[in-house]
Amino acid sequence: MIAKISRGELSAKAQIILSGSSNTGTTSSMVAAICYAWLLENREKEQGGSGVVAPVVSMKRGRMLKQKQAAWLFFHLGIDASALLFSDEVDLEGLMLARQLSILVIGQDVLKTNSEVGSLCTVLTDNYCEEAYDLLETPNLKKLLLAGILLDTQNLNSAAKFFTNKDAEAVQLLLVGSAPSQRHELFEQLMQDHRESTFLEALRQNYGKPFNEDNYGSGESREQRTSTTKSASISPQEVNIPTTAKQKPTPAPAPAPAPTLAPVKAQEIASRGKNKFFLAKWFGFGSK
Repeated sequence: MIAKISRGELSAKAQIILSGSSNTGTTSSMVAAICYAWLLENREKEQGGSGVVAPVVSMKRGRMLKQKQAAWLFFHLGIDASALLFSDEVDLEGLMLARQLSILVIGQDVLKTNSEVGSLCTVLTDNYCEEAYDLLETPNLKKLLLAGILLDTQNLNSAAKFFTNKDAEAVQLLLVGSAPSQRHELFEQLMQDHRESTFLEALRQNYGKPFNEDNYGSGESREQRTSTTKSASISPQEVNIPTTAKQKPTPAPAPAPAPTLAPVKAQEIASRGKNKFFLAKWFGFGSK
């Protein structure tokens, strides 16, 4: 829908819910953007509107390789990462200039905590209770919001910088129907450095090929990673060949094969060549 509006194929107005800056907590801000967009979308449908509401993560898709906490949460809940939009995949500037877009920034325009609560997701949980309580029956939505609150408040730790009774009340509400231990289990899982092969493969497929072990956790040695990044045409077998063997002259070497390009998403092609981070100077986002 966003792509159709960008191409002029659909005469509708889009409302973008942009996740906030790193100051608002990266994972919880993403969660808040996704869940708030869902709330607005359902409100729009109830009112018979035809507008498009979409959450956009305020960073490049490739940056998720360094946000393994959020990536694991989406993977754990079975969220289709290919359906998530990132700021390098949407022509926000073009849509704004064409007056086809309005933007709400999490933590600035909406869901302000104002020191009354410790988490953006607590404010959002209150909104769901008031406007669309039935949506809180959705298990994945409850787990997303619960994860956001637990991360922002360090699992309701009284020593945390921001923590109020409202946060604790929101957690209790989100835990209704769940085992009492789910809160602690989920928080412990979020804080782990996940290196399961299935998750790491999903990370690669959904967010791009990593450049080093810090981003991906592939277990390769530093020398292997360095050799791999120098040339995409080097095979994994060649990476392990000793340096002295590589330097021996070989007669009439065959031409190097052309590098294989990774598949590119359609929205990425459409959005290249433009400044996707023009909003940074407005909202204080760094180059992410």
